[in-house]
Amino acid sequence: MEMNFHIVIPARKGSKGYPEKNRYLLEHTINSIPEEYMDRVIVTTNDEEIINRINETQLKCKIHRRSEGSAIDTASTKECLEEVIDEFELKSDIIMLYLTYPERKWIDVIEAYKWFKGCSAKSMLCREEITKDHPYLCAFELDDNKGKQVVDHNLYRRQDYPKCFRISWFISMFQCDELSKLNLNLYNEDTMYFPIKQALDIDTPVDMENLTKRKS
Repeated sequence: MEMNFHIVIPARKGSKGYPEKNRYLLEHTINSIPEEYMDRVIVTTNDEEIINRINETQLKCKIHRRSEGSAIDTASTKECLEEVIDEFELKSDIIMLYLTYPERKWIDVIEAYKWFKGCSAKSMLCREEITKDHPYLCAFELDDNKGKQVVDHNLYRRQDYPKCFRISWFISMFQCDELSKLNLNLYNEDTMYFPIKQALDIDTPVDMENLTKRKS
């Protein structure tokens, strides 16, 4: 199978839930990628510390300096990806690796890419099994301590609930020319979902503490 892809790693400076978390998480993802693929890696960031760290370690990966518009809190990752594809004139498949999944291994990426190509997918995200909090048990919060079902139904037996899965950005892939057709969350009706086990997603300092405990 031809490995015709580039790897894009978003590493924005700001983070409300865990300030500058990408500085702590960068090495987990970078170190998981074999040297032979490093020239296909593009780190997109507005963080000078991350840029300096990459330059100091003489990594072969490329750096994309985010525009001011694509680095603000309200900007989507899609905007950033559009900049990367345009600057480097990419035509290959894109594998996007968020830094917030530090336990992801290279074998996970390769297996997902083989699945992506084997399914002739145009875009791919991951899927995790839902073990709790089925959508049929969730409600929108209303005033006066009231609520409205997220999904309107009158089923009372859990076994009658339709099978659902949780969307995960553990690994995201898409063909370059498909990006314009994806929504801001990087999927559409043609997106295919690669099954994975539940993965640790770092969003808070507590998540980082859990990672440290799991590695000790």
